[in-house]
Amino acid sequence: MMKQNHWRTWIFALLLLVVITPSHIIQNDQTITIDEPWWMISGSNYYYALTHRDFENTRYDYHPAVTTTWIITAGMLSYFPEYRGLGQGYFDVRKTNYEEFLRAQEKDVLTILRNGRYVQTAVILFFAVVAFYFLQLIVGYSIAFLSVSLAMLAPFFLGHARLFNHEGMLAIFVLVSFLAIYVYLHRDKKILYLFISGASFGLAQLTKSSSIVLIGVIGLMLLIQLIRKDENPLLSKLTSATKTFGIWLASAALTYFILWPGMWVAPGKILSEVYGNAFSYAFQGARLEAIDEIEQAPPAEFNIASRLAGIRLYITYWLSGTTFITWLGIIFAGFLFFSKSKIENIKSLVFYLLILGSLFILMFGIVQGRNYAHYITSSFLAFDVIAGIGWGFAWMYTQNKWQILNKTYASVTFIIALVLTQIGFGLPYAPYYFTYKNPLAKQPATFGYGEGYDQAAEYLINKPNASQMRVYVYNGMGTFSYLFAGETLVFKRVYLIDKSYEQIVEETKSSDYLVLYPVIRTQQPETEKLFTAFENIMPEKTIVINGIDYVYIYKVSEISESVYEALLK
Repeated sequence: MMKQNHWRTWIFALLLLVVITPSHIIQNDQTITIDEPWWMISGSNYYYALTHRDFENTRYDYHPAVTTTWIITAGMLSYFPEYRGLGQGYFDVRKTNYEEFLRAQEKDVLTILRNGRYVQTAVILFFAVVAFYFLQLIVGYSIAFLSVSLAMLAPFFLGHARLFNHEGMLAIFVLVSFLAIYVYLHRDKKILYLFISGASFGLAQLTKSSSIVLIGVIGLMLLIQLIRKDENPLLSKLTSATKTFGIWLASAALTYFILWPGMWVAPGKILSEVYGNAFSYAFQGARLEAIDEIEQAPPAEFNIASRLAGIRLYITYWLSGTTFITWLGIIFAGFLFFSKSKIENIKSLVFYLLILGSLFILMFGIVQGRNYAHYITSSFLAFDVIAGIGWGFAWMYTQNKWQILNKTYASVTFIIALVLTQIGFGLPYAPYYFTYKNPLAKQPATFGYGEGYDQAAEYLINKPNASQMRVYVYNGMGTFSYLFAGETLVFKRVYLIDKSYEQIVEETKSSDYLVLYPVIRTQQPETEKLFTAFENIMPEKTIVINGIDYVYIYKVSEISESVYEALLK
């Protein structure tokens, strides 16, 4: 019987990969988002530091994004391992020198990005299978298969999991860590499960510090087990809980230490900067240097109304970025709590998943940092798993009512139909899955993230002598330049913030084409003067996505002097 179950697990795992893999790999290099060039440079610097044993320089930001930089290192090793021995040193993540260096070496940065994304996808898919393994121990094969499939194919998670922005890996690491320790506490106390949970949490922490909320969920699970009435004495339960948490945390710390070379040489400095900067950034949108400003901030910035507004904002993000499949599935899952069936482990699983997802929303809603929807990708994934469980038990309830539905083919048809529907919601947004918008929402949770620049690059590449062109592109570092054969001159957002209009005019005139990004006009008020100056100028080409003007392409020779006069006024 054990052997039969073993093979069934493998069969379902392989079927899961067959179902979810295509959406994660097709057109994986078509678009580059605004954050990815930063991490491409950081990852290449990481590779350089590793190969020169300069381990302290493997820290670049507060995230700390070590998993991402390891994956970019893998991309570099697969294509340009010689990078380590050319003596170029470290590149500034805010400048284009890195890309210029690669071109001088006749290397294509897009290949490194593509290979790295394939490696990241392999990691995410592997952990998706691990999540399925633990989930099926609680809810059974069919429901676990359905839950993980729906979660991995949900357009918001899918869109971010295809990018170098940490969120996909963070979410799947958090989910596996939670499921592994849940199985350990509620079904099978195999020490291996506890180690897997701790190691997954260590990976989550190496990805982004925000995964710290998982400690709260696990602490709650241990506390409830501690106060639950049973035949075990309190002291024995307290000892067991302490031992469990200690092993779990030690596994996480060991993973954190082994996989981050910077911890080998300066653990105290790195930990203080990572967590200090993380909390500073979360509460004020700035790093430790801004601590003094935080202390001087007026009390109005910290009132309850603003915190509630932040929570509402993230709930709105979630509502706009989820499909009706998730909405209905969560409603069905809610009925589990009114069921008389003896499924207490499943009820508590849903309860803790709800707590886990909600804590990410509460954390980012309450803090005063930047408000980006992708910060709560872990919430999306947790709630999608709940939805899958809800759909599974709704189907079981229906089968109990109508015996004809107990046939195997009926269940297979149901699962296939539900999975295809989930894919169908996201497919019209491909390859920009992260821009998915629920039909009832006013706007997507994530947009203006660099999508559309690939189409602009393709349009200009098809022009004669494209390789000799100079194109001035708003936030074009990587988003456009990785895809364009000619010269990309980057129009930096800071020019507008600093009102450097003379420089903008000069660099526009020195170019063949100007590429602007009107989709961010309402998000970035400093762009208002720029777009107002161009209101009476018809672009040569407008890139429209989902009915929204994303990119304007102007031929510089056709821009009238009145535009420049308006900018300089």
